[in-house]
Amino acid sequence: MAKCPNCGRKLKWYNVRAECPDCGANIPNYNWEGRLEADADAAETAFARLHYRLDNFKSATVGSPLRIVRLVVTLLPLVGLVVPLLNATLTFPLYENTGSISFLTFVLDYLTKFDIGSVLGLVSGEILGGLFLSLVLAMVFALLAVAAGVLNFFVVLLGAINLNWLPNVLLNVVSFVSWGLSALFLQQFTAGAAETTLGLFSGSVSPWYLLGLGLFLLDLVIDIVVGVSLRKQKKTQPTIDEAVQNELRELRERELEQAAEIA
Repeated sequence: MAKCPNCGRKLKWYNVRAECPDCGANIPNYNWEGRLEADADAAETAFARLHYRLDNFKSATVGSPLRIVRLVVTLLPLVGLVVPLLNATLTFPLYENTGSISFLTFVLDYLTKFDIGSVLGLVSGEILGGLFLSLVLAMVFALLAVAAGVLNFFVVLLGAINLNWLPNVLLNVVSFVSWGLSALFLQQFTAGAAETTLGLFSGSVSPWYLLGLGLFLLDLVIDIVVGVSLRKQKKTQPTIDEAVQNELRELRERELEQAAEIA
């Protein structure tokens, strides 16, 4: 329930006049100068907080050559989307391909068109179930690695506002481990398929697979190195409240100097 800012009387819904029925104060214009000054102070404080976060963002993303490299390298593991994962000839139910197969090709040509029931049936088969399970796990872990890699880029940008870096390390660990597990399961699949599919499959894991693994590892190492410097910076620089107070104090000093010059 609204109150009169002058006398504190509780106003009813039918008190529609601009003046308070008790003290007669004009409620909309009451202490307008003080409220305007308070609004100005709030706006200056908000801008000071924004300046602090923007300075952090700039420093964490392009504040040094290594931090610029970090921003670029964060996107490089996504090369794994298009590099060949398999050099193979495949003739499987729901899918047939010959040549180099990348993760992106597999997703677009197979995973977007497959019948879940059929795939589950293949995975649960007594003879080839384990073989197809390895293939499914290889794709799942590859998808997890790529998803974590994409997310990591945006987390780098968001974390830069507050000089945070641990989430990036964790995402890189997820990507690196998942990509390695994907390669492991894909190797198990290729080794087993060559012996059990009666010529339906022939091929091997592409050596390009190692490129994604190396890039995820490089990104992880750079994130740790940059993270150590960000942690030191965070300890030595003023807190956001201290920075806001300093900026507001400097602003008041400039205002006083300008007023003195005018006088």
